Amino acid sequence: MSSEPSGAAKAGVPSVVVSDAWTPRHAVVAEIVSACGYDVRRIDAAAQVAGLVLDSWSSVGVVGLADVTAPRDRALDVMATLKRRGFTVVAYGDGADRWPLGARARSLLAGAGVLLDSDTPDFRGALQSRLFEYFRAQTEKRNTEDALRSRMRSLGLVGETPATMALFQWIVRVSALSDLPTLITGETGTGKELVARAIHQLDAKRQRGAFVPLNCAALSPTLAESELFGHRRGAFTGAERDRKGLFRSAEGGVLFLDEIGDLDRALQTKLLRVLQDGRVLAVGEDTEVAVNMRVIAATNRDLPGMVRAGSFREDLFHRLNVVSFEIAPLRQRRQDIGPLVAHFVEKYRALNPQATGPVGADFIEALAGVQLPGNARQLENVVRWAVVNKADAAPFVLSSLPPEVWKELTGLLAPSATTTTDDGEPGESRPTPADAESYLTALLAANNWKLERSLQECERVFVRAAFRASAGNQSRMARLLEITPRSVYNKLRRYRVADS
Repeated sequence: MSSEPSGAAKAGVPSVVVSDAWTPRHAVVAEIVSACGYDVRRIDAAAQVAGLVLDSWSSVGVVGLADVTAPRDRALDVMATLKRRGFTVVAYGDGADRWPLGARARSLLAGAGVLLDSDTPDFRGALQSRLFEYFRAQTEKRNTEDALRSRMRSLGLVGETPATMALFQWIVRVSALSDLPTLITGETGTGKELVARAIHQLDAKRQRGAFVPLNCAALSPTLAESELFGHRRGAFTGAERDRKGLFRSAEGGVLFLDEIGDLDRALQTKLLRVLQDGRVLAVGEDTEVAVNMRVIAATNRDLPGMVRAGSFREDLFHRLNVVSFEIAPLRQRRQDIGPLVAHFVEKYRALNPQATGPVGADFIEALAGVQLPGNARQLENVVRWAVVNKADAAPFVLSSLPPEVWKELTGLLAPSATTTTDDGEPGESRPTPADAESYLTALLAANNWKLERSLQECERVFVRAAFRASAGNQSRMARLLEITPRSVYNKLRRYRVADS
């Protein structure tokens, strides 16, 4: 039996945190927990919770309450701190079943999931039953999540963070909603098309049909209607043959409309009619034709802000937003970088037979320490560069990365990057022109050299910087950026700066 206040559970052995200020009772409870085959970890104060490692093998706290009549029982602080860290809390106290309702409610408010009476004859069995049930459920959850990660990995989606697991669970859930349009939002490079393809592959009704992708930003205004809805031969100059259009090409499958925010407003109206009626009218035809396909749309733009600005139809937005998900940027789920790096290394090893070495810790640490405005797409490009340029079978380490990564790492720390204020005191770090060029080049590459997308990402960064510099004062932002207050308002809404 262990009594250390911190550290991880023994491999494969569940660990239970026990806290009780009354030593004799703590010994009794610790023996009950040990009899279940669990490792006991003792803590005596809320401050010790910070040193605990939370994982699927160590996520239960058992806390003894002492004096319910005292103004504040320190055990309540321990419970509240455990709950905030993500632990499931079981509370107990002598005679708890006879306590006033208000006293019992205090333990629940502090974070206890259940309050047991340690004076009753069946306390031992009740506590053990709770622990067995919880860890059984945890084992089932872990096995389910492992199976889900494996399933998603086969579809090219990799990650382990709670945000990514929530995305995986959403994909499985919405893949069964075969007839509902779906909206995927998120910054550039977060994998929106991969998610759409995964939904298509897991949709039992649509998986045998085609997956037809379309970048709405690349649609020619003059040919957009023909591209989407098709045309009859001779309908206009150059229409030398009948064309089905993308809606009918996706019959029985999925039409993926990437960058839906860039779709012309007139076409938004026609798309809404297709979603409502399930019929399309080709250019030059007199009668509509029924279509049976699912529409999945994606964008990195702020559609609610565009609705308010009048550039995106509100009814179309609500039609798409019934089933929607926003993919978190990579900076909010840094723990996914390790699994993603391993996935990309394996994906591209065939490009260079010499690149057979394992991935070193400093390789991952370096990539986790740089800005990745292009998210997973940019990370993939960097890892692919490292694989292709590997000259031996040694491990992938810091020196395996491109010089741009080294420059960014050193640029953040180098004394030469530090400026001084007017009074000679050190000021904020300022990137050198070389650092800026490296960052912008990486950003451009991450966006597949699409200038408009890259400029949007730059504008997002600039708006956030001005927001911070002006302490959120929009009038001051307008003066700093030399734009109108209305433009400031629209940009804040577009990039959701005030909400981040």
